[in-house]
Amino acid sequence: MNFTIGEAERVAIVGRSGSGKTTLMQMFNGLLRPTRGQISLDGCDIHASGYNLHELRTRIGLAFQFPEAQLFGMTVSEDVAFGPAQLKLAADEVHLRVRASLLQVGLTEEFLLRNPMTLSEGEKRRVALAGILAMNPEMLVLDEPTASLDAAGVAQIKQILQECFRQGKTVVLVSHDVDFVAELAERVLVLQAGEIIFDGASDAAPANLLARAGLAWPRAVRLRKFLAAKNISCEQNF
Repeated sequence: MNFTIGEAERVAIVGRSGSGKTTLMQMFNGLLRPTRGQISLDGCDIHASGYNLHELRTRIGLAFQFPEAQLFGMTVSEDVAFGPAQLKLAADEVHLRVRASLLQVGLTEEFLLRNPMTLSEGEKRRVALAGILAMNPEMLVLDEPTASLDAAGVAQIKQILQECFRQGKTVVLVSHDVDFVAELAERVLVLQAGEIIFDGASDAAPANLLARAGLAWPRAVRLRKFLAAKNISCEQNF
């Protein structure tokens, strides 16, 4: 596969389980190394001799599908502070970043001393995301950010991502939720068996190609195409 993601771009990677989405995601910040080819950032191979992977991981924040995989502190404060502390920031700056990132994900200061493992699934996901945002990365890579969340939790994640878009961050979403993807991503990569079979706008992918990847058009796209087939103009009637 061969593709480039631009600055401030909003990209989704979709496909059935086992298509290679998570493997690809973990290559973005050097957790996994490709057996062939290379991953480049600003034109530099991230696995070249002497390349600073620590710096790379401060620029690209990665959130796993299961937040428990990256929560390890005894308190929420300790957990969120870990990343910025590795940047050798002053203690006051770390504290400011912890509080600011928690507020950004909709968590108040009353969560600071809570044990992350006692939180709800949605709260754990937001704490994990706060830990990434506290490092102020240029790019976010999120694996199934809405998994196990109810409608309110999904809405909260959307608000967080909209704020990231306003800040000009690059965002890559790995998701099975085509409706979520259609609402937030401007470009979609469809994977099948480790290959990209489509790269373009989510509403431009042919139905038969999506079916090969175990997907379907988002509901909004299906409705628009249904109305168009009936010669009903969405602009005139909605």
